[in-house]
Amino acid sequence: MATLYTLLAESLEEQLRSGVFQANEKLPSLRKFAEQRSVSISTAQMAYNQLEDRGLIEVRPKSGYYVRHISNVQFETPKIKVSPQKPNIVTTSELVMDVMRNSGNPNYVNFAAASPGTDFPILQQVKKSFTQTARNRDFLGNGYCLTKGEECLRRALAQRANDAGIRITPEEIIISSGCQSAIGLCLKVLCKPGDIVAVESPSYYGLLQLIESMGLKVIELPSDPVTGLSVDALRLALEQWPVKTILGVPNYNNPLGAVMPIESKKAVIELINQYQISFIEDDIYGELGYDESRPPAVKAYDSEGRVLLCSSASKMLEPQLGVGWIMPGQFMKEIEYERFLSSSNQFCLPQIVIGETMAKASFDRHIRQARKTYQQRRDRLFDLISAHFPENIRVSTPQGGFVAWIELPRSLDATDLYLRAKEVGIVISPGAIFSSNPSKYKHSIRLSYAQAWTKERDQAIQTLGNLINATL
Repeated sequence: MATLYTLLAESLEEQLRSGVFQANEKLPSLRKFAEQRSVSISTAQMAYNQLEDRGLIEVRPKSGYYVRHISNVQFETPKIKVSPQKPNIVTTSELVMDVMRNSGNPNYVNFAAASPGTDFPILQQVKKSFTQTARNRDFLGNGYCLTKGEECLRRALAQRANDAGIRITPEEIIISSGCQSAIGLCLKVLCKPGDIVAVESPSYYGLLQLIESMGLKVIELPSDPVTGLSVDALRLALEQWPVKTILGVPNYNNPLGAVMPIESKKAVIELINQYQISFIEDDIYGELGYDESRPPAVKAYDSEGRVLLCSSASKMLEPQLGVGWIMPGQFMKEIEYERFLSSSNQFCLPQIVIGETMAKASFDRHIRQARKTYQQRRDRLFDLISAHFPENIRVSTPQGGFVAWIELPRSLDATDLYLRAKEVGIVISPGAIFSSNPSKYKHSIRLSYAQAWTKERDQAIQTLGNLINATL
């Protein structure tokens, strides 16, 4: 449950962003604010402290609290081409690995890794749960885990699936060692080398590298920054090419943060039923929308079991837990067998801990807190971009998750910007790695805003803006 001072801070932030208070305007004194809201001065102080930490207000010595510049600009949306490209081979592995190595380096200010925030209280609960489970549960000496994974986790997932409009039993879920591993299992079952996989474009580079490693080809379908995968482009691709399966992220996709409308999700189901193919639904960000309720999954409208929904705990909790899952529909037997061949044994302890964590009311509170926090951190990123980046850029407005896509001026090469930023201790994700064609998004970057804003991170965005402006 949110504290009183947090609720006060959120209420005042809404007023700041709606223009009730203008930039450089003095705010009520702590005493006055406390009187207005009928709270103690210490509570008022903590509320102001939160807004100061978010970069929304500042203290001026011997003067009081003042509103900082807050951006309410509506960024122009990036433009994505509306026709599919012919099937292609992925060719960006070297750059991807360089980004991955550097995004894990603690000496850099990291805006590249799409890892969740590390400052949520639930992570301490998870640590305690590991200790308590290891002490009290008999999870060793029992042989291998069940072939489908721990029942307590599958039961918790079946219950949470109701929020996505999915009616499923624990027996219809298979636990994997992560979302990407889950998608890999699906591709192994559905495809053979040389087959064509339709993907969104821009697309998360990890999925592109996975497809490349399996000897598959990709056909890239444009993804609108607001409404996601283009159904018209998908229809055209299915008419022209022997697409084996479709891989998409309908809810808060990476890197755009888009959400497919319900009508589009239903249209996808009609198409895969018509062409007798499958849809691999990456739902890893599905719980992290900024609305109070999550949007339905494509699988919610799947009557023939052609949708294989994959997800994990990596974005909601912690990537190192290494636990994902698949709802494979009509491909249950094949996926279960492939899971056995690929990893006949998995660690039971993380599955038990995640299952018990998800079953508690505290997990729902964590998800609500994460949604609000990531929205606030997105807004702070927009404030900084507005203050330090050139005006002639386009920025996606994610409605969930914690990554944003920025289209820079055409005169700027994003890979060159990546290399120059790295020299001053900043890591970003260049657009070239989000396509099988390295030149396709050469003017774009992706920035992750999952981590708490600090003076160091604020300064890094300003430095990045300076690097961009210096090339114009």
